[in-house]
Amino acid sequence: MKKARIYIAFLLLVCSITACSQNTPNKANNVSSTGSISAVELITKYTTAKSFTNEAVAKEDIEKILFAGIQAPSARNSQPWHFSVLTNKKIMEKIMTDMSTGMGNPLANTSAPAGNTPPANASRQAKNSGPTVKKAGIGDSPLAIIISGTSDFDCGLACENMSIAAVSLGYATKIVTSPTIALNGKNQAEYKELLDIPESMKVVAVLLIGKSDTDAVSNASTRNPISEVVSYIE
Repeated sequence: MKKARIYIAFLLLVCSITACSQNTPNKANNVSSTGSISAVELITKYTTAKSFTNEAVAKEDIEKILFAGIQAPSARNSQPWHFSVLTNKKIMEKIMTDMSTGMGNPLANTSAPAGNTPPANASRQAKNSGPTVKKAGIGDSPLAIIISGTSDFDCGLACENMSIAAVSLGYATKIVTSPTIALNGKNQAEYKELLDIPESMKVVAVLLIGKSDTDAVSNASTRNPISEVVSYIE
């Protein structure tokens, strides 16, 4: 019942966001510029951005997106999160540099050496991958919202709320967690100061937001059929 109440509250929030959205065109996420789109359509049709343009996210839209995150449900309404709104390209580049140093360059050739066993889901990855393209990461979008907190689950709800709010306003989004290795790593204290992160919190995820003219729909990975992931207990 608790999960059901959370989901219903989530849908109501998305409905309110959709109702007040500007309905601006979003080619990457297939959101129409005319009429309205239901909450269910918005959730089921929006896709992860493949690339971003340099167009800035409007300040009033950033505030709407943040408001959606603040309205996310949390255990006992603890709201265990903090959002750092990052548009500073130098800091983004620093994060990318620390990622490259600490966990290998994410843009480097990642093909497996001869003799390595391919992952169990290699066939599915190959089927869904399509043409090889550079994946968007921090530094590629004009805006990155750093989500920090003490509860990964609650922060995840806030992150998803903000992502859907951004899409309803005509933006493309991508949620990434790879930067957390650098942000919570050996330079964590420096990043906490740079990003004004509370001392008791760690970075949970990063939400990339911006405009995109790339068709992400046709290259989207297929979802598992409902018969494989749902059980009805009557």
